[in-house]
Amino acid sequence: MIPFPFSLLVLPSAALLGVFYVTAGRAASRRGRTFARVSILALTWACPLATRGPGPIQLALGLLVGYLGVRMVALGERWRARRPAPAWREIFAAMLTPDALMLPALLPVTRPGRLLLGGVARVAACAALLVLGNRIRLWHWSRGADDLLVLVEVAVGTTGIHQLVVGGAGLVGRSVGGLQDHPLLSASLREFWARRWNRLVQDNLNRGFFRPYGRRRRWALGTMMAFGASGIMHVIAVLDPERATLTMGPATAVMGFFLIHAGLVLAERRLGWHRRPHHPTALWWARARTMGLFVLLSPLLLDPFANVAHVHGRALGCEFRARGPHGHIL
Repeated sequence: MIPFPFSLLVLPSAALLGVFYVTAGRAASRRGRTFARVSILALTWACPLATRGPGPIQLALGLLVGYLGVRMVALGERWRARRPAPAWREIFAAMLTPDALMLPALLPVTRPGRLLLGGVARVAACAALLVLGNRIRLWHWSRGADDLLVLVEVAVGTTGIHQLVVGGAGLVGRSVGGLQDHPLLSASLREFWARRWNRLVQDNLNRGFFRPYGRRRRWALGTMMAFGASGIMHVIAVLDPERATLTMGPATAVMGFFLIHAGLVLAERRLGWHRRPHHPTALWWARARTMGLFVLLSPLLLDPFANVAHVHGRALGCEFRARGPHGHIL
């Protein structure tokens, strides 16, 4: 096992594997291309499993390497028919460039300074909530309430990061879309995942996993591929081969979160709920239904992540423990 901080070398190694993945698309044999690319992607996603370090570092490392795996597939699709082939330096730079965050915004950004300060305030609020949650250890009394607090922290923190990106770009004269687009306004889970939440990952999942099947009108398979890839990206942040019996359950819950959402997105399409209602009352109920489903399923993802990262003093294997009338753990 590679100990921390040497485990951080996995990140540039994964970016370099992306270069091999893209260039493998030039192989003459279709079977050869497929075998090489699947092998490189599997090796990339397996890299974090060979590392060891503090829980929060391992979580971040797994997510970043998982994202780089998704990114290489997207670049392979983007440059599949490009002539001449991109140079390895261009591919390596593209692997590390978050270009989806820098796409032009539909509307010009006004008052970027205020937006930047709002982002700083929200990131600070997220940090304050983390400190508060660590002090009160709410999970001792109610795991569900603590999961809800973790969800609030994620929402506040990601909104802050979005505002930092958009406000910072605005100060240098650029109007960019940023990380998200008001996810609370999503009228369906399809709208939430495909348009409003985490454009950095969504753009690459769409290009690399959904579009190749969507172009052939195989919507269901493309949806399952995109959510399955996103699930793997998050699972490797939780799974630990040295503690397989302890992490297999949480990893299964994380994958279940994404597969259930894939099924719900397909169900929305079958029921016609993926279309945005025009009537204000119907739109309100659609938004309430979407957020209700997401909040209901969020512990499948956030509970394992909180345990791995020791959020609020949690740890893998810690269970709900009730307290007696005098505050003693029973």
